Amino acid sequence: MNIKKVENISAIVLLVAFVLPWLDLGFLGSMSGFGVIKVNPFVLLIPLLAVAVIVTDIMGSETANKWLSYAAGLVPFVWIILRIPFMGAEIFFAAAGIGIYLTLLASILMLLGAFKIVKVG
Repeated sequence: MNIKKVENISAIVLLVAFVLPWLDLGFLGSMSGFGVIKVNPFVLLIPLLAVAVIVTDIMGSETANKWLSYAAGLVPFVWIILRIPFMGAEIFFAAAGIGIYLTLLASILMLLGAFKIVKVG
């Protein structure tokens, strides 16, 4: 595994961000990505795709790694961006936690790395 690949760094950040607070509900507490899965099971694709990117890189499958990197960047990006109009911008940004911001950032970085726009080293 090449840890210096942007896709691998992004996949690790996606996994770490998934356990951080995604929603901060004030006095009601916070909810990580695992808590969001109970509300929307589609979110489970985010860590699964991140793990798949790392595994395909370890296995050396460049084609699978490339397509999984596209998916691992696109799925969380689209899901988070679609939450803004569904929840309303004010509610979304008031309730969003550090985990969802890191997920959004890592998904953008994943796409930039997958399209070879950004390279490390």
